[in-house]
Amino acid sequence: MNKTVGCFVVVALLLPSLGIGKHKEDKIDPRLKQIHTIFLQGSVEAMQNVQDNQADIEKGSCLKMAKDADTADAVVKVIYTPGGVSQESPGQVGPPGMTLQQRQPYHTALEVRVRDGTKMKKIWEKHLDLTRGAQETQPGVLRLLDLLRQDACGGR
Repeated sequence: MNKTVGCFVVVALLLPSLGIGKHKEDKIDPRLKQIHTIFLQGSVEAMQNVQDNQADIEKGSCLKMAKDADTADAVVKVIYTPGGVSQESPGQVGPPGMTLQQRQPYHTALEVRVRDGTKMKKIWEKHLDLTRGAQETQPGVLRLLDLLRQDACGGR
């Protein structure tokens, strides 16, 4: 019995040092802090919403919108996928009275790419699933831009 208790105590003391149960903290690429201008690329609806809210997005932020990719420090690609990450097939049975479009999440993602020699390299990416449909794509893009601004500007 004493041997079992001793083993338990040793294991209990070692587990925290192994990091079991801890969430891995996302490390921010230091190149993200060097970005000051971004060029947005992606769906017309998302870009229009960002342009309509450009003043609010740039207010108090270290990030400004660029007119073209050549003059920007980074390219931010908006990816919008009706049906989310895990697509449902039309033959799947869901809750009664719900259409396939109502059951599927709407996945929105932002990817930040910077020039690395002659190629573009992804240095930041965030995803968001929303369930109400296309009308939430635009707020999803704005939420993800807020997360980008927090990571790139240190909360400004």
